[in-house]
Amino acid sequence: MSYSCDRFKADMKALKLLTDFEEPPQRRIRSPKVLTVCYGFGDASAVGGCANFQFLRAKNNKMEPDDHIKYRYGHWCMDVGEASSNYRELLNLVEALEMQVREGALRESKVFLFTHNLTAESVYYKDNSTSKRLFEIVLRLRPLEMTGELQLHVVHVAGTRMIEEGADGGS
Repeated sequence: MSYSCDRFKADMKALKLLTDFEEPPQRRIRSPKVLTVCYGFGDASAVGGCANFQFLRAKNNKMEPDDHIKYRYGHWCMDVGEASSNYRELLNLVEALEMQVREGALRESKVFLFTHNLTAESVYYKDNSTSKRLFEIVLRLRPLEMTGELQLHVVHVAGTRMIEEGADGGS
């Protein structure tokens, strides 16, 4: 007789989420031509989170920055504020990305999200976490890549880089 592991139910729920489409979605692996590059920085604290995005668009065979920066900030509810810093950092990045996808701003873009939280980067590339809360958040990223038609890269940078860029302390 065989027994299911403790997380079997959660794994089946994740599998359903990732495959619950009428038509199989295409996941962009490599674009034949990059027309838009977006880079964003995010930071979170016990009080709230912030993120900013800047876009570079192809013009005259070179990438030129847009004239504006999209900025998002907010305060957490008590439940999130009391959660781990790893949870808040990843949640902040995912919510900022979800907002940009809803607005259609990232379609067919190569997106670089920068964070000083190594766990956020690690969980994204592993597609897994032993923390149930982190696992639930990372599950929101893959469908975003597919429905938003974007290529996502989560990149760990030093905290000093976050300070220099201006995202650190915005939360």
